[in-house]
Amino acid sequence: MLGRICAKFLKKTGARAAVTAGLCTGAAAYAYVAEAKQTTIDINQAIAYPSILDVVGYPCPPKDVLGDLSLLDAQPVNPKGTVYLLEVRGGRDKRPAGLGHRPDSVPICNAIIAEGYKCVPIFYSDVNYDKVEALLKDADGVVVRINPGEVQGVTNAKVEGLLRRLSKMGVPCMAQPEVQLRMGAKDSLVSIRNLSCGMPDTYAYYEIPNMWKTFPETIKDGPRVMKQNRGSQGEGIWICKRADGKYGAPITLDTELDLMEAVDNHTERKTLREFLKFCEQYIVGENGQIVDQRFLPRIVEGEVRCLNILDETVELIHKKPAEGGLSATLGSGATYTTYKPDAPEFSNLIEAFEADKPKIMASFGLPNEPFPLIWTADFIFGPKNAEGKDTFFVGEFNCSCVGISRQLYLAPKVAKAVDRVITSSKK
Repeated sequence: MLGRICAKFLKKTGARAAVTAGLCTGAAAYAYVAEAKQTTIDINQAIAYPSILDVVGYPCPPKDVLGDLSLLDAQPVNPKGTVYLLEVRGGRDKRPAGLGHRPDSVPICNAIIAEGYKCVPIFYSDVNYDKVEALLKDADGVVVRINPGEVQGVTNAKVEGLLRRLSKMGVPCMAQPEVQLRMGAKDSLVSIRNLSCGMPDTYAYYEIPNMWKTFPETIKDGPRVMKQNRGSQGEGIWICKRADGKYGAPITLDTELDLMEAVDNHTERKTLREFLKFCEQYIVGENGQIVDQRFLPRIVEGEVRCLNILDETVELIHKKPAEGGLSATLGSGATYTTYKPDAPEFSNLIEAFEADKPKIMASFGLPNEPFPLIWTADFIFGPKNAEGKDTFFVGEFNCSCVGISRQLYLAPKVAKAVDRVITSSKK
């Protein structure tokens, strides 16, 4: 009876009007798709009328895991597969222009749609864990855009557990937690110390007694940089120098150190004893550790950030500190200049980096894992080599939700990388 009513309504008013009136199911919904979109479906319309999704085999995501989708492009009727972009509500990475999403979330989704996939951003929360899991376990890929930190209603361990289970089920998670943990932690610098981009005299302290034993020996012979694992934007990164400048001479716990924190370039003076006691806070607690790395004097010339999409370096950013400073963060007054990867100024960096890339994931003990979808490597200028060319050493990796909101023109490259990961996972 309902089918006959729909058919009669369709004949008089057309498929679009029937759907709008909420009267159509089955053939009527299919007719709407054929007439209105032909090869694509407006996800907002489809969510309003779930039968449209059902006809073409799309599961309708629960509305409580969705946000504002008004800027999301129409979805393909016959997609290559289904990709979800996973994020959380709230947090410092949200902006008004993103309509509750990260500013780059919907543009990335739209680029993935243009690549031929169904792609919808969804929000994780502990309350909706089961609903999110039900969607993701049947997906062809998950793009993870969750910035580590404290967000109300979100337990990081639960998110990581979910992604690990999905990875074991064969669902590509970009990136999976183990990659973020090993590459994003400061002790990744220890893992790469035998590559050309690393420094062999780099150490990690996971226990307080080990720090008290080893750091006095390293600072005795030259300036060092101590980096806590949990900070960002230079917080807890200390440039350490002997106040007496007598490198190589005996050192005691009463020897004074001149210290500068990279977050804002402020300076302090502490005895070695006071500084080690102060640094204990960085070791205590979850993921606590400190990395002790050689100080490179040419840091005054800045850092060169390599922005990468999977294994391709797509952009270089020279971050130059403010006059008299050492920090390369925007908050400290640094200036940023963008270069293409083939810029002659950095040909030596790129050549060495490309040679190291095949060994990087293996150095983290993850030889079979792809690089993160979007990641960065910050290089510091080292001494000139025998040919008078610059050398460069990695000072930090970042693979925890690296943003491209200022480089949205890179979204199509991200989408193609997503396609590569999904295609490779099916071989």
